[in-house]
Parts: sequence; structure tokens; C-alpha cells
Amino acid sequence: MVQYCVVQAFSRSPIPRPGRRLAVRLILSGLLVVVLSGSAVAGGMELAVDKVIPELPNFALPQAPVTDKPADPGSPQTLLLTGLDHRYADGKGAPSRSDTMMLVRLDPKANATTMLSLPRDLEVTIPGYGITPQKLNAAWALGGPRLLTRTIRTTLLGTEAEPFRINGVVAIRFDAFSKAVNELGCIYTDVDRKYFVAPGAGYAQIDQPAGYQLLCGQAALAYVRFRHSDSDITREARQANFLADMRTQVDAQDAITGGLIKAITPYVQTSIQGNRQTLRIAKLLLGISGKPTKRVKLATSFTPDGGVSTTPDALARAARQFLNPPAVKKPSSTTKKASSSKKTKTSKKKRSSTPALPATMMTDTAGAAQIAATVAPDVRGLPIYVPGARLSAGTYAPIDSRGYEILDKHRQPKWHAYRVVVGTNQAGEYYGIEGTTWKDPPILQLAAGSVRLAGRTWRVQYDGGRIRRLFWQSPHATYWISNTLGDDLTPREMYALARSFARRAGSAPATSGSGSSGTATAPSGTGATGTGTAGLPPTTNPATGLAPAN
Repeated sequence: MVQYCVVQAFSRSPIPRPGRRLAVRLILSGLLVVVLSGSAVAGGMELAVDKVIPELPNFALPQAPVTDKPADPGSPQTLLLTGLDHRYADGKGAPSRSDTMMLVRLDPKANATTMLSLPRDLEVTIPGYGITPQKLNAAWALGGPRLLTRTIRTTLLGTEAEPFRINGVVAIRFDAFSKAVNELGCIYTDVDRKYFVAPGAGYAQIDQPAGYQLLCGQAALAYVRFRHSDSDITREARQANFLADMRTQVDAQDAITGGLIKAITPYVQTSIQGNRQTLRIAKLLLGISGKPTKRVKLATSFTPDGGVSTTPDALARAARQFLNPPAVKKPSSTTKKASSSKKTKTSKKKRSSTPALPATMMTDTAGAAQIAATVAPDVRGLPIYVPGARLSAGTYAPIDSRGYEILDKHRQPKWHAYRVVVGTNQAGEYYGIEGTTWKDPPILQLAAGSVRLAGRTWRVQYDGGRIRRLFWQSPHATYWISNTLGDDLTPREMYALARSFARRAGSAPATSGSGSSGTATAPSGTGATGTGTAGLPPTTNPATGLAPAN
């Protein structure tokens, strides 16, 4: 039925001119959403694309982006996606700022669809504005999409003699983000720590607690835009992780045929125009929709004035990985099976021994028990597990850690949960432990492998050569260990956390009926902030924080 409706909607029957523009926007923007969400598209959609009468909205000619001619049919295409920010404080009519810049490579022969984020604070020489480096987002402010594309093509990733090829540009105002999230029914995402800026502080206000939770509209926008106490690099990682969470929750056909694209259409501009270019890109998107996405990381460092710098070698390496993504080599768990032909006592001893902690880590079972006791009073029917190891430079964050309830799509409390937050002594970088009674949260779909550690099978979410998350499921709950936003913990460190993962506290019994205690997860809540053993069940051993085994 959906396929039939799509074909009918884009048939060759007469369509008013504004309707034709909307039709193409729906198809092309919808397919972009599909590709970035990693979803497959129904075969009938290609027939719909063939029947589109294209007429795309374009940038104003004086500032039209500098792009390369469209690639041949079936050949790779590179698109520049730009998020535009305009704050009310800037005043009506003030120009928007290029706040997020991402290159997307659509290549049917590559093993992945690659994405390369360009930090807005990246220092670069802007053509026509001297030799003193400026922040990359200044290019848009000075000369719109034309100057931005010229800067990326000729001074950042290419030269005047050999420009970096960009085949199309799509600009989306941030106004569209909150509308898109609401049209999708809100998004479950994994918030790494508590984000708080009070009203009137001079920055965009936010009051978002840590933990896996449902984010809607403005709350989601405030979360992905936050950069008050961290950096542009950290914010990019936060946005990439939010998009990864969105991948597990976006239905391809709904994105194209539902109200999502119509809701964000007034906020989108593109350089893609003409019948041939539109159909080539649309069919290319259809052809690669089943491929995974790979985030290419640009090596950067911070400058004394708060900017971001990189090197020519780092830029060249990122460009190579973007254009020709290498196969991902999954890290080893360092646990090897002994040969079946040599089952000696020595081999058995080695097989059963636990690898030593990395030099960067320490054992802290007392701290694990204490943080478990902190969240326990607000948790129902869920044993609290915390690793007995932690980073030596890290510290538990009791104010950010909490017990709470995850809301369902009707915004009613449904699943009990807790979040333990651990700081790393690096600005904006926290790793965490999540536990919930939700048996099949969407985040599990991000796992792409498994590893056996200390008698448990953990599912693994990889991010290149790093590990983004480790998931473990007991008969009645789901647990995971999340790396920092920048994936600062090495695979060895993540495995060490998993090996030391143990029950540190019990929780109050779950209430009868729905399994919910009826306390909703309020965005401004932080859960318990005290320490010690207050609120633990009477059967818990105060010295260890452990409850007797059931």
C-alpha cells in the first residue's frame, strides 16, 4: 500500500509547480535520511524516483556553492551537508552561521558510506581574506556557501591546482532538527552525563540528566548543540552518536512518505538541480542504502585561543580514508583458546587466569560499591552491576549518576534503569555504566559482534578500531558499558571494565502491575546525589554494598 501511494504521489499526472518542487524535496531529502539511517528501501521506491519531475530550490546565485560537475551514472558522489545556526539574539535578518559541516561519500563500490565531520572552529586560510588562519565557519559568514565550498576544495582538503571534489551541497537550518525529532516520535539516546546551564547564564539553557532516555524536540536540540564546558570536537562526537541512535529508530518508508520531510522542507536548500543530477543521486542513494556508515576521524588539537588545528598529513590521511574507506579490523579480546591437543595443567591455568589490568587502570571495589549504593534508592527490581576496575585518573560522579525510569513513546514511565557516570579528568569526556529492565532497547541494534569475557558473552559496538559499547544481557535485564564520546578508552580498558563487572548492590523490589513505580523521568532530575549506604535494602551488606545472591 505504501509503495502504491508513493508511485501515485509522484506520477506524471499534472502537478502544480510548487508541488513539483516539494515532490523532489521529499524524494531526495527522504533518501538522504534513509542512507544515513542505514535502512533499506522498498523496490517500488525506485519506480517513484523515475517518475519525479525535478525542480529543486537553489541557493541565491551570488552565493551559490562551487561544486564539480555531476559524476557519471553509478559513479561516486560527494555531498556537503551543512547545519545552519541562527539564534534569536542575533536579530531578525542576521545571516546564519555554518555550525555543522559534514562530507558524505556515496560510493556503490566502497565497503561503507563514509562521513567526515569538519569542526567549525578548525583554523584554515580563507581564500581572499589574507594568510592569517580563521575558523572554518567564518567562511560561510563572509561569503556564504560559495566561499565555504571554495575553502574546503582549495585550501583545506585540496589545492587550486587539484581541488577536492564536491558534487552537491545541502544546507539545513537547525530549526528543522527539533521538528524532525518530534515527527519521528522522539528518539531514545544514550546521554553520557548530566548537562546543565541555568536560564540567563549567557548560554543556551539545558537541564538534561544522564542515562538512556527519550529526547524530544527542543531537548534533543539543546543536547546535540551543547558545547559550553567541552569542545567542538566533543560536540561533533555527541551529534554522531545521536545520529547512530537515530539509525535504529527511523523507518525508511515513513521518513519518505510520512510528515517528516514535509515538516523540514522549508528549512532546506540544495545545489542539486536538474532531472539528470537528481535521478543519478537518488538512484545512487538507493543502491547503497544497505551499506554501513563509517565515521572518518580527523586528528586535531586545540589552540591557545580555543580554536582547533590539524596538520597537512592528518588532512591527507582523513581524505584518503573518506574516499577509500579501509576494511575495519576488529580489536582482539586478547583471550586465546588453548590447543585441544595440548591440554596440560599449565595451559588450563593460563586459560582460567584473568589478564592483568592495563597500567592506566586500578581496582576500586569500594568505590564501585559506594556509587552503586548512591543510585540504589531510586532503582526497583534491578540488580546493580558496576565494574570493580576504573581508570586511575578517573573519578565517580555521584551527582550525575542516578536511578530513574525510562519513558515509553507515550511518555509514561515503563522501564527501571540506573546510570553510573565516571569522569576521566579530560574536559567533556565521561564513560558510563547503564542497567535497565528493558529487554530490547533500540541501542542493542548497534552491536555488530560479540566477545567472551570472564564467563559472559558481551555484544560489541565498534567505532573503527575502538569499542563504542559493550552489551550484556541477564535473563531479566540489559546492561552496557559506554566509552567516552571521543572513544578515549582503549579496547583493553573496555575489556578490563567488562571482566570486573559484578553485582555491587541490590534494589528495592519492583512494584506489581506495570513494573513501574510511577515516577516519571523528569529532564531536570538527577536522582540521588548522596553517598554511603542510605536507602539500601536491609539485607545488603554495608561493608561491601553487595546483596546476597538470589
